[in-house]
Formats: sequence, structure tokens, C-alpha cells
Amino acid sequence: MNFIIMILMIFYLLLLARLIFMKVEIRNITNQLDDYNNLKSNKKIDIKLFDSDIEKLAASINKHIDINIQNKAKQKQTEYGIRQSIANISHDLRTPLTSVVGYIEMIKSKKLSCKKQDEYINIALKRAYFLKELLNDFFELSIIESPEYNLKVEHVNLNNILCEVITSLYDNFTVKDITPKINLPSKDIIAAANKAASKRVIQNLITNMLKHAQGEVSITLKQDNNFAVIITSNLAENLKDRDLNLLFNRFYKADDSRSNGSNTGLGLSIAKSLMDKMNGLIYAKLDKNILYIFCKWKLIKS
Repeated sequence: MNFIIMILMIFYLLLLARLIFMKVEIRNITNQLDDYNNLKSNKKIDIKLFDSDIEKLAASINKHIDINIQNKAKQKQTEYGIRQSIANISHDLRTPLTSVVGYIEMIKSKKLSCKKQDEYINIALKRAYFLKELLNDFFELSIIESPEYNLKVEHVNLNNILCEVITSLYDNFTVKDITPKINLPSKDIIAAANKAASKRVIQNLITNMLKHAQGEVSITLKQDNNFAVIITSNLAENLKDRDLNLLFNRFYKADDSRSNGSNTGLGLSIAKSLMDKMNGLIYAKLDKNILYIFCKWKLIKS
């Protein structure tokens, strides 16, 4: 009988000691969490009591800390991106706006000949149209990138859309004295896409190519396994490999020239956002100073 009582007493003492150690460990974890939450420490939770449940709790807390660190990093990156966008918008607005104001002030001075007045009015009007284009593009991009913006994906004939866009830009090719090399398949290529969005993507691709083209350009539509692919290519001597990942960033210009008043820097960014909404893919490659931009949609097989 006494032996049983002694065993029970030992068991009780062991259980009591374990409970005390667990309470101490919980207090230790609480203190570490308080230090982390009060920004006194960035350390993860460490434990002294080797218990499977306590270890799982610590691991779960540490996982939450990792997620929190990642979210903070993403938030900082987003905030930096917003600040950069605001700075870029301010720069792009200020430069042509200052020009418009300057030309209008010179016209109002009445010290210019009629010919010079007409010339300055045309320049000011050109700058004003650029400002309008910039604001429209930025507004469109903000709408496209919103979570509420959805595109209806349907069966789209890319042959027809590509031909329509190339025809509509005929004058642009003529002005730059460019004869594009166009490669179209004899068979219609049908993609899972949105017709209006795909047309805008192709327009932006070709317009961007025309603005920066040097020499021969080509436009290709083809089938590649399970994808419908449009490829534009043009000589880009000033472009470097490090620029490729930045091409689709808003306002990015490889030459860092932002004062020419001819490019909002949003065309490829809008194209990428639209492709993302259609579950498509857009990316660039550089080979021997030739820039290739690929657009891929899921192919609808007949």
C-alpha cells in the first residue's frame, strides 16, 4: 500500500514539475512575442522545453513571423513602387506642362510674328495631346490592375485581329518608311482570349515597336504547341539584357529620356496587365541587338 502511495506521489511530483516547466515555457514564449510585437526584437521564438505540442506551437508562431516579414517586405516594395510612380507621373506631367505654359506665355506676349505664333500654338497643342494621352493611359492602367476588373475569355481569331491592327497602323509605317515583314499562317489561329483586350495588346506592341524601331521589323503569328503566339521583333541597339525584366514596368524607358513628349511609357505595361487578366503570357528576349517580344495565349484547337 505504501509502495503504491509512493509511486503516486512521485507521479504527482513529476506531473507538477512538468506543468510548472510548461507554464514557465509558455511565459517565455509570451515574453518573446511581446518583444517582437513591441518591435524590441526581430528574433524568432526559441524554446527550452522539448515538448512536441510546444514545438508545434513555436513552429506555427515562427511561420507566422516569416509571413509577417514577407508581407512587410512586399509592403515596402509596393510603397516604393507607388512613390516611384508618383515621381514619374509628376516628371512626365511637369515637363510637357511647363512647355505648354511657356509657349502660351510667349504667344500672349504679342511679340511674335503670326507665323511664329502658329508654330508655337501647334507645339503647345502637341504637348497638350501628349498630356491627355498620358492621363488616359494611366487611368486605363489603374482600372485594368484593379481586382474588380475582369475580362470575358472567349474564342478569338488572332489572324483577323492582327490584320486589322496592321492595316489601321499603315500610315504609321509609311511615315517612318518601314515595310514590316509579316508572317501569317494560312490556317486561322483561335485563342482563348478577349477580343478587345487582345486588339489593344497587339496595338500597343506594334506601336511600341514603331516608336523604337531601327531598320527591319517583323510581326509573326504562329502556333507553338498548345499556345497561340504573336512575336514582334526590331533592332534595339541601346537595349541591354538587364533592361528586359523592366520593359513592362510602368514608365520605364531604356534610354532614361523622359522629355521627348512622344512616349508615355505605359503601353507595354498596359499590354502586360491585359495579358495577365486573360491568363496569357508576355515576355521579351534580346538576341544580337534584336528585341523579340512574345505574346502567348492558350490555343483553341479545332
